[in-house]
Amino acid sequence: MHYLKRVTISLILALGLTAGLLPQTPLAAASSHEYWAVVVGISDYQRITDVIGLANGAQKFADSLKEAWGDDHVTLLTNSNADKHSIKSALDWMINQEDDNDTVVFFFAGHGDSHSYIAPYDAYYASEWISSQELSNWLLPLESHYQAVILESCYSASFADDLNQPGRIILYSSLAAEVSWADGDSGLFSGYINDGLSYIPNADINGDNIISLEELFYYAQPRTTDESRITSSLQHPFLSDGIGGELSLIGKLLLTISIPISGNYNYLIVDGRTYSLSTTQFNFTPGTTQEVTALNIETLPGIRYFFKNWADGITSANRSFTSGANLQAVYSRQYLLTIDSPTSAVTGGGWYDQNTFANLSAPNIEEGGIRYIFTGWSGDITGPFESTRLVMDKPKTVKANYDTEYRLLLSSPYGTPDGGGWYAAGSAVKLSAPSAQGFLIRQVFESWSGDYTGTDASAVITLSKPMNITANFKADYTFLYIAVGLGAVIIIWLILAISKRRKNYYNTI
Repeated sequence: MHYLKRVTISLILALGLTAGLLPQTPLAAASSHEYWAVVVGISDYQRITDVIGLANGAQKFADSLKEAWGDDHVTLLTNSNADKHSIKSALDWMINQEDDNDTVVFFFAGHGDSHSYIAPYDAYYASEWISSQELSNWLLPLESHYQAVILESCYSASFADDLNQPGRIILYSSLAAEVSWADGDSGLFSGYINDGLSYIPNADINGDNIISLEELFYYAQPRTTDESRITSSLQHPFLSDGIGGELSLIGKLLLTISIPISGNYNYLIVDGRTYSLSTTQFNFTPGTTQEVTALNIETLPGIRYFFKNWADGITSANRSFTSGANLQAVYSRQYLLTIDSPTSAVTGGGWYDQNTFANLSAPNIEEGGIRYIFTGWSGDITGPFESTRLVMDKPKTVKANYDTEYRLLLSSPYGTPDGGGWYAAGSAVKLSAPSAQGFLIRQVFESWSGDYTGTDASAVITLSKPMNITANFKADYTFLYIAVGLGAVIIIWLILAISKRRKNYYNTI
């Protein structure tokens, strides 16, 4: 805490006004259990001495409650907004909201008087102050069985006779004959209360990840008294507990990670909302259930922190907890191995834990008319072996080098074309069609079709991809026509020869 400045004590004559504390929250909340609070802090008074820091301390306390319970369940009044009428109206609002199953809290930080008065913003004359009896009357309509009051003011325990009752726990910042101190940032007592709320190991005495009012008191009380030793008089906070057991105030999630990570990256989803590494504590309503998901964190290209498990052995990144938890997410630093390859058959790429080995394999592959012949590695590893390994001590890139061959598939309905087979990509290949087939009716080459077209029986092509080419044939009737013609001539000649012979026969006597 900072250098202490004594809270100015304003003394009230004769009149006794009524002072009241607010209801508070229970330990284990049912689904219908709600939490309500009115928080008052006054540093800048209208007509009496200011007290630096009290409004700031009240703001911090209200912020912790709002994070856990929701903004609409907490009313904060500071400085000029905390006049007597506004405080009474805020308490009436809370009375209208709560029921007997709820928890209610009234927090006040401001001037106090030895005759059991506290000072709202507009305090000056006795009627403008709030007496212990008046506050007690204001709180009387509360139905809640769980009520809490935190009074940070001089002589705060002088309210005890009027405020103490069953079902109500009250934290007084000082005894009835003692002043209370402020340090410029908050009240001395509320400063330690806020410290207890801000980091769960501070005040979580029983280790259940739920902060109760009793735990806050036993955290703040000795520290307040010890620090007040540097002032002119000691301050002894006082607890009146009419609840029995612990009155839960806030459930806490404290999240740590197993290894340090530089930067502020998103790493956690809590109840659907994403948080960065700068947020490691969360406040929740006691008794409610929350869902948590740990995320993988990619910090730079090729570098990430991979969620492995929770320190308690749970391996699922998704988990739930009720009220509060103290969790550690176990991460490993990983590097990405990128493989540049013309084929997906090369294995070994992906994420690896730091300083582990990656096993690489680059087999010869034939797929879809393409043949890859492995020739060696380059990049972050070199060598001719199809199988090798490298240590992943940083992000790495390797290239699997291959010679590429394409298949030329030739087909024909007659004979076998010359030139088919496997060739290096870009090769010039000579095609030759089969010779004519048949005797009288011959099948002769007509054209090429498919991935190459042309009418020359011999052609040279460039193999830029796998190719499928067909030699097409047509029927040639030339030899048939010649044979038919010759046959006709022979027949005519025979007829003429026979006819001549007959004439010669009949003319002879």
